[in-house]
Amino acid sequence: MTGTNLVMRTSDGVNIAYDDEGTGTPFVLLHGYGCRRGHWEFQREALLAAGHRVIAVDLRGHGASDKPKHGQTLARLGQDTRELLELLDLEDVVLVGHSMGVSVALAMFTISGFGRIARFVSIDQSPKIVNDESWSWGVKGVTWDNLQDCVHWRVKWSNEDLEPALPEGSAMAEEPWDSFDHEAVLKLFVDHFVADWRDTLPRIPVPTWVVTSSFTNYYHQEGMEWFASQVPGSRFSVFRKSGHNPHVSESVEFNRQLLDFAAADD
Repeated sequence: MTGTNLVMRTSDGVNIAYDDEGTGTPFVLLHGYGCRRGHWEFQREALLAAGHRVIAVDLRGHGASDKPKHGQTLARLGQDTRELLELLDLEDVVLVGHSMGVSVALAMFTISGFGRIARFVSIDQSPKIVNDESWSWGVKGVTWDNLQDCVHWRVKWSNEDLEPALPEGSAMAEEPWDSFDHEAVLKLFVDHFVADWRDTLPRIPVPTWVVTSSFTNYYHQEGMEWFASQVPGSRFSVFRKSGHNPHVSESVEFNRQLLDFAAADD
């Protein structure tokens, strides 16, 4: 069954909300922390218009999906994603992740492999958030020493004011960051911060597109370049007028490149 406002019951009894629209090549869209499936509004329109199938998911703890106290790990969200792929019997999927959604995809790859995935898109996410003596390309300013203060928002570790404003009227721009219930998913947030997916990158066997932007307040471009260098045969793009959300800020150009990537003969 396809349509909007659909629900999958996971193997651990959690309801996951998703939309499944269109036909053709399936694109599965995984949003970032504090976001929801509606934030893919510009990709949904462009992909459906191009004749593709679009599956947008509210990750566990987000949007219209359940917000249980259990299963608040990237591993479990990766398993939720795997179960959705299997429920819908999807093949040759273009898996698109933004921010934490990238980490969810990497968790799935690490635990259950790359089956059903044909292409992978990673939008502005480091494989390791915490900076230490061996890694300086995580979220700017986050270290093991201040981790607890960061995840509890006791220190300002991000500065969205440095980023270009999101398009007026877009779903992401209209929803205040502080309206999200951070306390409900604190365990997930901590797990996201302490994870390290660097050893998964060289094992990704599918064409991969790594995306960042000039004005992201989270990451260094060198780190995103390193990400791309670790994935065999990947491509890399920098969106020059965007912050952390290039798929929203420069949606027309992002969608053009996304469709080009999906159709490429690698």
